[in-house]
Amino acid sequence: YVAGHVLGAAMFMVDIAGTRVLYTGDYSREEDRHLKAAEIPEVSPDVCVCESTYGVQSHQPRKDRERRFTEVISGTVLRGGRVLL
Repeated sequence: YVAGHVLGAAMFMVDIAGTRVLYTGDYSREEDRHLKAAEIPEVSPDVCVCESTYGVQSHQPRKDRERRFTEVISGTVLRGGRVLL
């Protein structure tokens, strides 16, 4: 399943002796410019194993992050710097 976190991020559903286990690292249910939101499996898992380093973090709104990102890029280029993305 698509995890919606970064390009290529995936969630895996495995069946172990009749117990469905969903394993994922980070995931996002928020659609992004270059990523689909995480897929919801058609069957519910019995167990979900999930990475949670930033599970309780509040992130800035996307528009604020994009504005800050473009300001840093623009400022770097205007000062004669180079940017590698």
